[in-house]
Amino acid sequence: MMKVLSQDELPAVATLKEMIDVLPEFVCLRYPDGTWAEANRFALNIYGINHDEYKGKNLEELDTRLSYEAIERCSLSDKRAWETRKPIKTAEKILMKSGRKVMLELIKQPTFTSDGKPQVLVITGRDITPHKQKEEELSVALDLLESVLKGTTDAILIINTRQEVIKVNDAFIQMFGWAEEDFSEDNDDYPVITPEHLQGESKEIIDLLKQGQSVPLHETQRIHKDGTVFDVSASFSNICDMDGKIMGFVIVYRDITSQKKVERALRESEAKYRLIAEHSTDLITVIDPSGIIQYVSPSHLPVLGYEDGEIKGAILEMVHPEDIQSLSDQFMRALVKKEPFQTEFRLLHKNGDWILLEARGVPVMTKDGHVESLVTFARDVTKAKQTEELMLKSEKLSVLGELAAGVAHEIRNPLTSLKGFTKLLSDADDVIRLEYLRIMESELNRINDIVGELMLVAKPQAVSFEHTNIQELIYSVVRLLETQAIMKNIQIWVNISDNIPLVYGVENQLKQLFINLLKNAIESMDKDGEIHIKIGIRNDSVLLELKDQGCGIPVERLKTLGEPFYTTKEKGTGLGLMVCFKIIEEHGGAIQFSSVENEGTKVEIELPTAPSSSK
Repeated sequence: MMKVLSQDELPAVATLKEMIDVLPEFVCLRYPDGTWAEANRFALNIYGINHDEYKGKNLEELDTRLSYEAIERCSLSDKRAWETRKPIKTAEKILMKSGRKVMLELIKQPTFTSDGKPQVLVITGRDITPHKQKEEELSVALDLLESVLKGTTDAILIINTRQEVIKVNDAFIQMFGWAEEDFSEDNDDYPVITPEHLQGESKEIIDLLKQGQSVPLHETQRIHKDGTVFDVSASFSNICDMDGKIMGFVIVYRDITSQKKVERALRESEAKYRLIAEHSTDLITVIDPSGIIQYVSPSHLPVLGYEDGEIKGAILEMVHPEDIQSLSDQFMRALVKKEPFQTEFRLLHKNGDWILLEARGVPVMTKDGHVESLVTFARDVTKAKQTEELMLKSEKLSVLGELAAGVAHEIRNPLTSLKGFTKLLSDADDVIRLEYLRIMESELNRINDIVGELMLVAKPQAVSFEHTNIQELIYSVVRLLETQAIMKNIQIWVNISDNIPLVYGVENQLKQLFINLLKNAIESMDKDGEIHIKIGIRNDSVLLELKDQGCGIPVERLKTLGEPFYTTKEKGTGLGLMVCFKIIEEHGGAIQFSSVENEGTKVEIELPTAPSSSK
């Protein structure tokens, strides 16, 4: 055991203790056998050693914060320093009482006497915990940066202020075809990724970055290794040191070739559709979801009598006040249900007249399924409606003319009876006279009913949808046409199920519908035969079936039923069935024909019992 010197024997040691105690670094002196000769307050505090118990003892004998493994490493590094006779640098992690970990960097300097004998091991060190933390943080940041560089699909190029390439990521290699080593100065085929006509622009951007200015996202072009030029978006940012000095730049490229192709195709498509819209006779309007007019086609001008620039966004102000609510409801329904719609509304002509338009609205959807805008296609149907009304009146007059013969015959019979009974009244007694009067009154009522039915068909009525008793309506039509049927020896049978609900429609139009169909059935039969009318329920609709035993309809003719001026009758106009189809359409119902030549025809009609959602 080496002798421990006292303060009296080494007065310089006391001075040394005072000097090293004020140092904010680790200082410790150990003898070759590992025992402690001296240590400053910093070292003792770090190791957690009592000031009075450390001298002459080695680490194994002292109560320290060091683990067994740390003490072993310390002894080995001490031994290596003595053996090599050179300074040894080590690092030791120490757990403080507070739980904080401190990293010490130690230098162990062996000293020798003039004759070469070991004297003391001078151990100095410093707390490098903050430095180590920064190193770890930097390492984490570098690892994170490396993972970002590898994981991102964007091409990243890092250059210094001399525009020398420092690093490129894998996405850059895939996008441009050049690897990082290709940017070496020794490479004869030095990569060029900026087209010649854009190099001036690129230099201006780098100059702005050197001045510390920001550069917004920039769309440009770059060159692949194979010479292909493609579209990219580029973002730029500076790399600065701790003092804020610019050290280099990061450029992030994204291939936007596909996007640009889509944009160009979209522009070309828009140009084509605009060309179509500009020269279309249809009135085309584009409205955004908030109701703002985005586009009005020039075709509005001649139809409404205005000059260029007079309409602009005021088209909605020209809608007839009675049609605004209905048009608004259709618009909102299209936005909510995202379905097309069809409607009619009136617009004000410059001369003060109202133009009737038939319009179809189509919602334009985004990729996310939202309505981006609503496009309406309309056409002027004012004259068409007027023509249609004339055709309806013409058909009605035609029907009335044909009914006149049957009605006249039907009225002549009771008139003959009345004439005969008038002559008999003078010779009859009171009892017989009363019976004659009763019969005469019955005949007069019959004439009144027949004339009333005829007048109801002939009289113009306002179009008003209401719930109508279909049974009474069918019986009235049968009574009206029964004489015509009897003249041809045709029997009409009516079979109506129980609890038939009311039909929602226009009574006069429905009567016109059934007159046309029943008249067609009668006219299809030369003489003798039966017509069966059945009324039942299907789902939420009333189903009417009319079946005759007439000549039938050819198969090829079934496809064209409802077309005007196309008929199999010698003197027909084809307007009757056209009127039928129109009435069914306006009521939201359905009509279907089936026929076998020389056997007969069956007509099935479905009529709603409640207002149609499409109206």
